[in-house]
Formats: sequence, structure tokens, C-alpha cells
Amino acid sequence: MKVVKDGNININLIVEGEGLGELKFGLQREDVTSLLGEPDEKESFSYTESEEDETESWHFDELELSLGFDKEDDWRLVTIAITSADYQFLDFTPIGLSKEEFKSKLKDKGVDDLGFDDLSSSENPSHELIFSDKLGMNFWFDEDSLSEVQWSPHFIDDDTVKWPELK
Repeated sequence: MKVVKDGNININLIVEGEGLGELKFGLQREDVTSLLGEPDEKESFSYTESEEDETESWHFDELELSLGFDKEDDWRLVTIAITSADYQFLDFTPIGLSKEEFKSKLKDKGVDDLGFDDLSSSENPSHELIFSDKLGMNFWFDEDSLSEVQWSPHFIDDDTVKWPELK
């Protein structure tokens, strides 16, 4: 179980559309800093040439956790990615599962909209993606082992984020 900042916050449970335990989508950067402390690394970049598409990624090495904040969403938390088997999703630990084990567990939970992309390259010869639009989640596999889970808040429509309620 991941408990950080002197045991004040529990972040071990992946909740689709909501966040990671008490770490909720929609939090401002300063709120995340007060919960987790300073990240080990910060990166700023843009997916396009527009300044509105500016994104900031924070990496917490010990937690095996990356967080994304977008300028167009007023620098609120919009993406979370984990790579550690310490995190739980539904009632299982996803990191380390094979594609078949993982798909079977999701099927048992009623998730039936899985898509697949083979993104292998010479640098990553077995890099594959399973995704669910319904969950708003990406599941990355390397050598048939789930290596990373990424997710974001749900959307009401193509342009409107459904932010979770913040306490």
C-alpha cells in the first residue's frame, strides 16, 4: 500500500475516471505538492505548436508514479500513470499480468470494449497497448507483461471533462 507524506494520504487504489486513491483528477499542482511533496523530475512540453497545448509531467520515482497537468485545463491534474505492482485496480494487481490474464480479469468485471494496438519498434520489439474508451484507460505491455497503466478523467462529451468531486 502506498502511503505518503507522513501517512496523510493513501494512493494505492486506481479508480477509473477519479484518480488514485485520495489523489483526484482536477487537483491543482500546489495541492498535489502538499499531498505528495516535490516530484523528482518535472518536464514541460507541447503536443502541438500551440501554447494552449502545454503540458507538465511530474515524476515520483519512489512511487513509480507520473502525473500530467495541462495548461488548457488551468493546470489541473489530468493524467496519472503507474508502473508499480503496489497499486490495485478493481480487486487485483494489474502490473506484471500477461495480456491474457489481464483481459480475462477485465472480462470478469464486465469490461467489454477493449481495443489493441501493436506499437512495437526496433527499440521496443514487443510494445503493445490495450485500451478501454469506457474506462478512459491505457494498459501498456512489454514482452507480454503489463508494465504501465495510464488513465484520465471521464468526459461528458469530446470537449467537456467530468471532474470528480474534490473534498
